[in-house]
Formats: sequence, structure tokens, C-alpha cells
Amino acid sequence: MKQAFTLAETLITLAIIGIVAAITIPNLVIKYKEKTTVTKVKKAYSMLNSAYKMALVNNGEFNTWGFSENSEFETDEDGNVLLTGSTTKNSKLFWEKMGKSLNIIEKCMPEQSNCYRPDVLYNLSGQSRKAEVNKYAFLTLNNGMTLIGGWINNASCQNKDDICADFSIDINGIHNPPNSTGQDIFYFYVYPDRIVPLGTAADTGAFERDCNRTNTSSVQNGYQCSAWVIENENMDYLHCDDLSWEGKHSCKE
Repeated sequence: MKQAFTLAETLITLAIIGIVAAITIPNLVIKYKEKTTVTKVKKAYSMLNSAYKMALVNNGEFNTWGFSENSEFETDEDGNVLLTGSTTKNSKLFWEKMGKSLNIIEKCMPEQSNCYRPDVLYNLSGQSRKAEVNKYAFLTLNNGMTLIGGWINNASCQNKDDICADFSIDINGIHNPPNSTGQDIFYFYVYPDRIVPLGTAADTGAFERDCNRTNTSSVQNGYQCSAWVIENENMDYLHCDDLSWEGKHSCKE
């Protein structure tokens, strides 16, 4: 007599396999996407530092590049960030100098109308950042990443540890969602001799304040995630809320 599984036993086995797959596969996909993001952010950081150092060699010190004055902004009664003054001019000049060392294939400069830019950018909590995106620069590279912004602090850019500018990079391109800081958009500071990711351990409390998925009070939530991704090689701030530079560096700790 030949022995075999009955139809009922086969269906039960398949059902169990299906349940296990439904539980594990989504988590594996999420972890894979996050690991891919970490790799891209680290690659972007290396690329940007190299481009900046080349720009310094070709153009001299940052505060000699010809910025007229600091970029400026105002905030309206609804919390919208309104870029004013020399913001547009300074942003164009910044990317003119930096862009010579980058493979830019698509440009959408501040106040340019015949190009693509998103209607809105989001913070880590999924809220609108209420930014005036028509005054931002969006420069897409041949690797699919998009450089954003170009905020200049030229007047205070005198000493080695002064912040001269900041900008962000969308590691999967501005055409693709979620266009959210801390998820696919990551911020960097420009110093006189280097580029540094926001949210380092030296910036006390910055990561805990503005890389926190539960923080719904700040349009800048997500700005301070870049250093965490680069140094700790994870995005666990998307899954647990008790991480810190002085304590847990992953949800599993």
C-alpha cells in the first residue's frame, strides 16, 4: 500500500507556509529596502565630499565663490517657509561651482517654470514641510539621485568649524516617492573644508529631536537622520523610538 498525504493535510501545510510567508516576507522586503538606502546614502556622502573638495581646488575657498550675502527666509502665519532675498542667486551659484564635478543630467533651478519639481516635500512624520519648492534647486544626477536646495550662510563661513551652507539629496530621485526627509531625502552641512551629515553625536539632542517618527510638531523632522544612517548603517528610527547616540544604536539592543 502506498502512503501519501491526504488532500486535507496538503491544504493545511500550504496554509501554514502561506501564513509564515505573509509574516516574514514583508519584513524581509523592508529590511532589504532600508539596507539599499543605507548603501546609497553612504555612496552619496563619499561622492559629495569628493565633488566639494574638487570645487575648492578649482574655485578657491568657499567664501570667495561670490555669494552676495546670506540666503534668507520668512515664515508665514501657516508655517510655510518663504525663501527671500538672495536665496535664488546664491543657490544657482553654489550648484554652478559644485556641478562641475558632478554628472548632472537634469536641472530645475529656482523659479524655473519649464521643468519638473514636486508639489510638496514631506517630513519624517509624513507631514508637508510647507516649503516654497519653486525656489529650490533640483538637480538630478546620472545615478538617479537628486540634489536639492542650496542654503548659503556665507557671512558666517570664516573658520574651520563654521557652517557655510546646507543642502539635501534624494537618493532615489525627486520623481519617485516618498520625497520625505529621513526616508529618501538626507541633509548635509557644508563646512569650509568638508561636507558633514546632519545629526551627528556632537550635535547634542539633534537626532532625538528631529529624527523621531513620533515628532509631529516640527516641519524639520527627518533633517537629523543622515549621520545616523551613515555611522550606524541602519534606519531603525523608523521602527523604535528609544534610540540615541549615548544608548541604543539599533532596535535589537
